Amino acid sequence: LRPWLNTSDSDTSQSDSNNETLVRSHRGYCSDSSPCKYLPPIGVFWDIENCQIPRGRSAVAVAQAIRDKFFDGYREAEFLVVCDVKKETSQVIQELNDAQVNMIHVGSQCKNAADEKLRQSIRRFADIHGSMAAIVLISGDINFAPDLCDLRHRKKIHVILVHSDSCSESLILCANQHFRFSSIVSNLPFRGEVKSVYQPAEMRVSALPLAHDPA
Repeated sequence: LRPWLNTSDSDTSQSDSNNETLVRSHRGYCSDSSPCKYLPPIGVFWDIENCQIPRGRSAVAVAQAIRDKFFDGYREAEFLVVCDVKKETSQVIQELNDAQVNMIHVGSQCKNAADEKLRQSIRRFADIHGSMAAIVLISGDINFAPDLCDLRHRKKIHVILVHSDSCSESLILCANQHFRFSSIVSNLPFRGEVKSVYQPAEMRVSALPLAHDPA
């Protein structure tokens, strides 16, 4: 029996706002007057073949954009990318390594092998961390719908879907929140783009000594 979910008949008249506060407290959120004692875990699971890194953008920048958008109030417990390393450029692989994410190589010749590996990893994450956790799935593949539905409604895990533009509505409805992958990465700078710090300036020098004839 979970003590934080143990309610009497009289508690059924509580407002939705109070219920929301209870859920947020259980997930590790805190009010202004009560400091957090812990942060709930969050895991990112990226189907990079379905939601590809935009041409010219850095994988480091994409990973950081995901962290900046979703990790507030959570601690990173997993950031997993499943891909065929032979299909990605060496630069992308190096950038993913620099971004401190975990990569699993799955050969593209094995049909749906990447999806199955991601589903397996998501299930293990859910078993380890339980209902306090949140999961970010970066994919628009309808094959993930049964797993997301189970995570949200049976395991009570907060599900965030970052999907491709052509994602099925059936998959979107399985998530608590959903975002377009393109909207997150569209404003990222191009790889190697560095703003110049050079600014033309004029300088006036006065009170210089007068030249003297050495003779």
